[in-house]
Order: sequence, then structure tokens, then C-alpha cells
Amino acid sequence: QGHGGCGRYQPRIRRSGLELYAEWKHVNEDSQEKKILLSPERVHEIFKRISDDECFFARPEWMVCTVLPVPPLSVRPAVVMQGSARNQ
Repeated sequence: QGHGGCGRYQPRIRRSGLELYAEWKHVNEDSQEKKILLSPERVHEIFKRISDDECFFARPEWMVCTVLPVPPLSVRPAVVMQGSARNQ
């Protein structure tokens, strides 16, 4: 059995197309429902705040690609198109 979490209200994650939304119900007395768009940057920041004690094998923020390495032109393979011209 789990430890019960942190005691806060946990959102429901909903998908609409390619976007993810976090929905809270009964947040406080004034607003009954709150909906927030979860951008990749926001999710990365949330993952970075998870403590090392909660991560057993790997850090969750490592699953979000933040850098896309591109090799320089000199080491990329040349692609031959339908003609005799090369496309690099």
C-alpha cells in the first residue's frame, strides 16, 4: 500500500488532440474547477522538482528532450536524390 501521497489534490490529466491539460476539481471554495495547459517546459520544471529520494532508477526530467544534437555537414552522409544532384 502506498504512503498516501503529499496530501494535496491531484489533477486528472486529459488529452485534447496533441495537448495535455491538468484538471482539478474542488480546488477551493471560489472556483470549483481549474484547468491548466501542460506545456513541455512546464512538465520539465515539475519533473525537476521531484526529489532524489523519490527517484529510484532515473530522473524523470531526462525523459523530456531539451537538446537535439545535429552533426555538422562534414560528417553527415550525403543523400542522392532522383537526379544526379546530391542533397546535403
